[in-house]
Amino acid sequence: MAANGFKRAFFAIVCLLVLAVAVPVLGAPLQQDPRPVIAQPEAGSAVRGVVQVIGTAVHPQFQRYEMYYAPWPAPSDQAWVFIGDAKYQQQPLGLLGTWDTRAVPDGSYALRLRVVKQDGNYIDSDAVPVLVANTRPIEEPSPTPTETATPEAAVEEPVVTEPTQSVEIVAPTVEVVLPTPEPTSTPLPEVDNGGTPEPTSTRSTSFAGIDLGGSSSDEGGFSVSQLAGVAKKSAMYTVGFFAALGLFFGVKAALAWVWQRVRP
Repeated sequence: MAANGFKRAFFAIVCLLVLAVAVPVLGAPLQQDPRPVIAQPEAGSAVRGVVQVIGTAVHPQFQRYEMYYAPWPAPSDQAWVFIGDAKYQQQPLGLLGTWDTRAVPDGSYALRLRVVKQDGNYIDSDAVPVLVANTRPIEEPSPTPTETATPEAAVEEPVVTEPTQSVEIVAPTVEVVLPTPEPTSTPLPEVDNGGTPEPTSTRSTSFAGIDLGGSSSDEGGFSVSQLAGVAKKSAMYTVGFFAALGLFFGVKAALAWVWQRVRP
């Protein structure tokens, strides 16, 4: 019976340890792979000559990154053409490479960045469409004409002249007489020199020699705070004792189980 109790205690301790390790791992959110990004040239911009491609190409399992271009919209995935050479160093944010647009006719194209991981899989960036304009001028948006308000004919308003009259206003003088306050006598409290002040009684509640109505008790008693502190320490010692006792029996059961497994 004792051996079965030890085995059950050891099994419970192992289950608690497994739950303590597994719950934080299962509750952690899944992390997504960082995608490469082309920051420049911007989508929809017109380019010519040698274009500098700026962006970000990083990954925890980084092996290399590659750049591609294709007519836009791309007819198929095989239409993407590799640009330059592969780069084997990560680029947090900077110059990824250059693209000589003079090798292609004018028109609409798109750029794409690919990061190849160590396991052979890859992650592509979003396609960035651009307009190549080497032989024709870049069309600039024409300013929108603004409507100019036509001045309206000024309407002359008749000027009315009012006769001015001089009016003399005399403010009446009012004499204010403030009443003089009469002195009031304040009666002095009567003091009985011959009497003795009566002591005021303080009502307190006591239980079993312990004063419960104040912060301190009579000589030889305990206060409520002291009694609560003693009870708190006793509870802590009791919990610690049972915890140590459970740990001792758990370790003992584990050693007994291991001994039964390894002994010849």
